[in-house]
Amino acid sequence: MSATEADAWKNLLTISLHKVFAAISMGIALLRMLAKRPFLSTAAYSFAFAISSPVGVGIGIAIDATTLGQTANWIYAISMGLACGVFVYVAINHLMAKGYTPQSECYFDTPFYKFLAVLLGVTVLAIVMIWGS
Repeated sequence: MSATEADAWKNLLTISLHKVFAAISMGIALLRMLAKRPFLSTAAYSFAFAISSPVGVGIGIAIDATTLGQTANWIYAISMGLACGVFVYVAINHLMAKGYTPQSECYFDTPFYKFLAVLLGVTVLAIVMIWGS
């Protein structure tokens, strides 16, 4: 929850930055893993990814507008826990453990660079979390 309008704008900026980089990486991963994928299928996946955030925000606004007190706090805590759990599951099981196999030899496809990318991501998130506090 944002206490002020400035906090709300900071949250929007943070989420927007995350979505931009997530969309870029998803697009690259889709095209590298499945280069022969039909255009309409790729567009459908991209559209589903793009629409998921606005739909989620709309559901959150509707729930927040219709619930009060402890119920709202519990719904917030449960939905945040589910979101974080899915994020950790995907990061560990799909990105870190399995990764993807590049179609051609890639200089950066080594455990060191993968670790460096994770470390950079954690650092950026830590800075954003500190900045947002």
